[in-house]
Amino acid sequence: MTKKHVSWDRLCLIPSTNDRKTAAFEMDHESPSADDIPDDEQLPVESVLQTLDDETCRQILTALDKPKAATALCEECDVPSSTMYRKLELLREADLVDEYTEVRRDGPNATLYKRNFSTISVGIDDADEFTVHVERPPEQPEDRLATFWTEMKRES
Repeated sequence: MTKKHVSWDRLCLIPSTNDRKTAAFEMDHESPSADDIPDDEQLPVESVLQTLDDETCRQILTALDKPKAATALCEECDVPSSTMYRKLELLREADLVDEYTEVRRDGPNATLYKRNFSTISVGIDDADEFTVHVERPPEQPEDRLATFWTEMKRES
C-alpha cells in the first residue's frame, strides 16, 4: 500500500465498488471490476441529471479535488452541515461520490468523501432516449486491498 492509504496513525478503508448502488445509465469504466455491475442494477439517467442540476451538488463535486470530510466541505462550500449531508447522500445515490472511513490510531475515525469519476457525458441513443456515460479512473491495487479490508471489517 502507498502512503496515500497508510501512515503510522491512519489507514483508509475504501468501500467496494460492488456495494455501490449503480444504474440504468451506461458506464464506461476503465476499472476491470466495473464490468461486474449488472445493467438491471444501474441508476436511472434522471438521478444523475437531477443531481448535476443542483448547484450545491456541483459546488461539492468541484470542491472534492481530493478526499475531504463533510465538515471541511461545509466550510469550503459555505453550506450548513444538514444540507451538506443531504447533498452528499444524493451524490452517493447517483454514484458520483464515494464515502470511506479513514481509521486513525490517534483518535476517532474519519469519514471522507471523494469524487469517483473523471468524465460524465450525456447523449441520446438510437431509441431517442437519454444516456449518461460515466468514465471512472482505474482502480489502483492499494484501493483493492483497502476494499478487501473494508469487507473483512463488515463481515466480522
